[in-house]
Amino acid sequence: MFTYDIVKLAAKQGWSVTVHRSKYGYSFDFRRRTLGGFPFCFTAELTENRPGTLVDEIFSFVDELDPVRVAGEWLEASGQFSPTRFCQAVADMDEIRTQAFLLAIELAEAVENNNIFFYTPWYVWN
Repeated sequence: MFTYDIVKLAAKQGWSVTVHRSKYGYSFDFRRRTLGGFPFCFTAELTENRPGTLVDEIFSFVDELDPVRVAGEWLEASGQFSPTRFCQAVADMDEIRTQAFLLAIELAEAVENNNIFFYTPWYVWN
């Protein structure tokens, strides 16, 4: 599996991806807008050149994401707490959680047959 394979699968699911080399492997920043139009980003690590570790990280993110808690933190940080905004923020986080789960499923299916990662710089993709 190549870098652009991961980026292509994520883009197909509506995510923008930035790849960074890190001390332990590669980190992937997955970004998209929520239903309410707010930007959202999470990072998952790929270690040991095994894409399965990236899939595990995304599943871990999905399992740990509590839409109610995150929505409360968002609104507390913005200082604009209202019941309507809270409900919208919970719906946004629930949708993000669903989309991240679908991304993990799509990547898991792709990794099933090819669990070795080859890094290719962005300028080689074309």
